Amino acid sequence: MKRFLIQTAVFTASATMLTSCFDEIKQVIQGEPQPAEAPAVEAAPAEPTPPPAPTQPTNEEISRMLIEQMNGSEAASAGELTCSDPQKGADSSISMTATLKMVVKEDLFARETAPAAFNKERQAVNEAANNAMRPESVYLFQVGATTDLITDADRAAKPLPENLQAPLNELKELAEASVFRKVVNTGDSVETSASFTATYVDGVWQFSNIVVDNAALLALNDYTAQSALPQDAPILTPEFEAARKSLISEKVTAFNQLAEPYIKGREEAARATLTEYQARAEEEARRIAEQAAAEEVARQESINAFVQALSDDKLFAGEWTRDKRFGELSLHIEQSKKFENSVQFVGTIYDTKLPEASLDIAGRCNLNPQENGTTQVDITIYDGQYDPDQPTAEVYDAKDGMLSLQLSKDGKLTGIMSCTSWANTPEKAFQIQMSPKAKEEPKSKRRR
Repeated sequence: MKRFLIQTAVFTASATMLTSCFDEIKQVIQGEPQPAEAPAVEAAPAEPTPPPAPTQPTNEEISRMLIEQMNGSEAASAGELTCSDPQKGADSSISMTATLKMVVKEDLFARETAPAAFNKERQAVNEAANNAMRPESVYLFQVGATTDLITDADRAAKPLPENLQAPLNELKELAEASVFRKVVNTGDSVETSASFTATYVDGVWQFSNIVVDNAALLALNDYTAQSALPQDAPILTPEFEAARKSLISEKVTAFNQLAEPYIKGREEAARATLTEYQARAEEEARRIAEQAAAEEVARQESINAFVQALSDDKLFAGEWTRDKRFGELSLHIEQSKKFENSVQFVGTIYDTKLPEASLDIAGRCNLNPQENGTTQVDITIYDGQYDPDQPTAEVYDAKDGMLSLQLSKDGKLTGIMSCTSWANTPEKAFQIQMSPKAKEEPKSKRRR
């Protein structure tokens, strides 16, 4: 139909042109004047028709937008782009979803802990290392030491010497150092996608409402590119794993060989230490025995001195004091008897200036010396004659008068004269100090 319309139009135009030519020829033959030619009028140029708006952005425009949204990528470059059919909105905008493949530029590696097989290989060093670090007590027991010879220092673990500690540290590093494992190959791709709205304004596509999903691309940032690996980085391959296990095994063997003479040396050293301990123990036992013997001699000397000081017919003289008052006092032992741990005696006590007025006493001396070298002497006062004008009469009048004294090796008696009932008023007691006195001529004593 279209072709037909075009031919009809051509035919009509030709007929019109022929009719016009015949009219001009007729006017010339008949002498009819010709119409003057109208002046030519220049036609105004026609305005260019704007090209029609594209139905959607080009792939290049969409790719450029997506890459800008992703802020570029060090690990991957843009690859194939696929888009959904555009959905036209009421405002002439379109909505689309685009998927852009990002192609990995080079192999990527993840840092991981060393395989457990490395540490298992290293365990072969444990026995030698433990033996080398065992406390000295272990080796002392092996060579026959007894528990009483072991000190706290012997029970502490023994630090390794530097020549063993350094290779042990190296083994630990070989077995536990992290490794790199290849997780992404060069040329692998990850997909990123975005949904967006595009509007054609003034010959340019404008994008809005962009929602990007680039999680897979961002995950690549957790890995290390091959070009960024440290020099001589341990890359986990079957070959590397076999080589590392072999190296650990070699170093374990070397450590065990190096530790063997050290461990034997510790056993020999323990024997020497035991000998020293035993010698010191024997010396200490001898010292203790000698000290005990010396203490026993000193004890016996003290006992003999106490017994001698309290023997028959011994006399002590001295003074009593209370507050600012004082007076003389004498004590005469008439008869004494030694028992296993004590000396008991009877005698008299009297004012030195009035020997004819005296009181009967009975006493006991403990023959176990105290730490200060003295021993306890307890004396009970009985009836007798005394000066009623002296303060001591308070004790002599009472029925519970007594003396609590300390006897020294040189025979001195010190302590108090008091009454049992004065226990809550110790300030009433008389302070007593007496020393041995040469034997006096017998004096007559009046008894009541």
